[in-house]
Amino acid sequence: MGRIKQKSGQCIDCPVGGPDKLLMAKRCTVAPYYHYTAHKQAEAIARQKIKVKNKNITLRTSSNGTTLGKWFNYQISLMPKYCENCGEYLNPYLGWTARAYIAHIVPKRFFKSVMCHPNNRVFLCIDCHTNFDNGLSSDAVKMKMWPIAVERFKTFAGVIDPAEVRHFRPCFEEVYNGLDANLKPV
Repeated sequence: MGRIKQKSGQCIDCPVGGPDKLLMAKRCTVAPYYHYTAHKQAEAIARQKIKVKNKNITLRTSSNGTTLGKWFNYQISLMPKYCENCGEYLNPYLGWTARAYIAHIVPKRFFKSVMCHPNNRVFLCIDCHTNFDNGLSSDAVKMKMWPIAVERFKTFAGVIDPAEVRHFRPCFEEVYNGLDANLKPV
């Protein structure tokens, strides 16, 4: 197979009237300027700045000012040795992986008002966490840890933003609707 022939011509960044040079994306790729390389580096730096800016904007922080990272670290310090559902050993020394043992009772993506609430969690092995998050409501209710989740849910149900209530899974909607009116937000 033949190689693709590189185009030659005037670089859009070089002074007008200079000799023709090998081009890539209309920029010279040869000495002394290497405008194509400089252009790609500038693009990469700009992308990185946008990424950092967006990261700072989207840093997940709860209404009380706690970041999700601090919340996970605190929860890891409280983590029991065993899954609250099946009893499997939970290794707290796995670093980032240890976060996978902490399941939010109500999902953090829908419930920003309580995503960092200290009781919005159950400690589950990877399999139980997956089943709790992705299973049907009827499956969650059958899990051994369901009464624990309900008791913890009741401790923070009163601070859930009323606009977020529409995101409840049916099993938690039943629990929420069964709460006393004085426990629900106005």
